[in-house]
Amino acid sequence: MKYGSLIAFLFLGVASLSPQPPDAAGQTQVTVAEAASLSETPSETAAWAALQQGLADSDAHHRKTAIAAAGTIGNESNAVKLVADKLQDKDSDVRQAAALTLGEMKSPAAIPYLKAALEDTPEISFTAAKALWVLGDPSGREIFQEVLEGERKDAPSTLHAAIKKKFTPGQMALMGAEGVTGALFGPASIGITAVKEAVQDTKGDSGAPGRAESAGVLAQDQDPYALTLLEWALQDRNWAVRLAVAKALGQRGNTGTIPKLMPLLTDERHAVRYMAAATIVRLSEKGTSTLEAAR
Repeated sequence: MKYGSLIAFLFLGVASLSPQPPDAAGQTQVTVAEAASLSETPSETAAWAALQQGLADSDAHHRKTAIAAAGTIGNESNAVKLVADKLQDKDSDVRQAAALTLGEMKSPAAIPYLKAALEDTPEISFTAAKALWVLGDPSGREIFQEVLEGERKDAPSTLHAAIKKKFTPGQMALMGAEGVTGALFGPASIGITAVKEAVQDTKGDSGAPGRAESAGVLAQDQDPYALTLLEWALQDRNWAVRLAVAKALGQRGNTGTIPKLMPLLTDERHAVRYMAAATIVRLSEKGTSTLEAAR
């Protein structure tokens, strides 16, 4: 009986020392950090450490530079997490850089972080909304709509009651002040030249860049109100915005938009006249193609 008990005890002890079976997925459970460290070469480990050091630097400029560098890694989980963490940085410029970079990284994993950033300061919420738009998430749509409406009281909808965040004129002036040229006009030299001139010639209308950039974003929005709002914005007091809206309607408009564009053919600014003319041609051809396809 003693021998039987001893054998049983030894058997149980050996079993407890044996390797444990893998989990249900067929793999031994390992943390993400451990998995990353197991696959990294010494040079990769040193590189990640350098980026982390830059992101933690006391100099905000260093942190922004490290964010931009990490963004070039692209859709890689560790890089996305490092940049997303900087949305909590104490410096607003660093947070804005993080929001912009997350959009450029094209990672769906960044969406929850960017949605939270919509509640940050106006310039950061605007940047986060743009990044979300790039990632295919329209959560920031209302921000673009409100910025395009600006201070005008004759907006074509009762949407105002549903908008979660109301911006003051001063806050809206902070949005879209950078990047409007490339975002709206790409390689089209007429657009680049015109918008640069227009932004320099705002005559106290500091909210114009934000309205112009919002028009470019809403050109891709299939919400019916986007078309209504863009057509309404053809009467904006700033010619940079009228130019941007005319271009946006080339993508978002239809043949019903053409009569609304016609007054711009006599606009005081030649760039607006030319862009309106090009958009009318585009929409006319689009209408012809639709008719032919229906036959």
